Amino acid sequence: MVRRVWAAAVASVVLGASAGLGATAAAGPADLAPHRAIYAMGLSTIKPGAGIAAASGTMSYEFDDSCDGWVVENRIAITYAYTEGGQVLSTTDFITWESKDGLHYKFRMRNTRDGQVTEDVEGAADLKGKGQGGVARFTRPEPISIPLPKGTLFPTEHTLRLLDTARSGGRSFWRVVFDGSGTEGPYEVNALIGSPSQSFAAAGASPLLASQAWPMRLAFFPVSSPDPLPNFEMALTYHPNGVSQQIVQSFKNFSLTGNLQSVEPLPSKRCH
Repeated sequence: MVRRVWAAAVASVVLGASAGLGATAAAGPADLAPHRAIYAMGLSTIKPGAGIAAASGTMSYEFDDSCDGWVVENRIAITYAYTEGGQVLSTTDFITWESKDGLHYKFRMRNTRDGQVTEDVEGAADLKGKGQGGVARFTRPEPISIPLPKGTLFPTEHTLRLLDTARSGGRSFWRVVFDGSGTEGPYEVNALIGSPSQSFAAAGASPLLASQAWPMRLAFFPVSSPDPLPNFEMALTYHPNGVSQQIVQSFKNFSLTGNLQSVEPLPSKRCH
């Protein structure tokens, strides 16, 4: 679903810390900047028989530091026009909290179609320790528990590991990730990382973009499915601070592109 943007994704410390990182930055722990970003979403490609004539909308993404963890608020609103006529407004609201040790996670996701709720998911997940498995417990749409295999990561921990791999010169990164966006369980996420390049931000743009960036492509395979093809794919340009300048989400019959319209740092908190 379009909602999966790893914190972005879619996910620490000093705001704009990445502004001084150049292509020769030494490898080390990723330093994610709390920020608010707005993307303009539009239809990129359509395959024959998709039934979609057009799509446009916005995505807002907020990543913040709550001292004891990371909070992500992601809202997507897209209007789809269909080849047989008519259009539908689809919205997704996805809110998560993840502990800074990467072991505890809470999530709430709601989808609507022309204002009518079509999916409502809520729950929490816990891992037994670093590199160990755990369990996800859903309270909506109904109480169920799903085991999480050994090595499972939550979204922000996955982002940190992914950026650390890129900064150390790695070109691929595979992990099992659980984000709570549906009861189908965790995904195997295979990431390919391109060579870093300097930011293509325009003059006067936010200092959050004044750094190198890596082109990446992520493929998502449901752990519960034997299908050798990914459920969906995502291409994005990632800065060392976790800000994504462009996102392309590819599904079976169409793809959407999100172009960054604005990004701003969030106020830093005094955590004790």
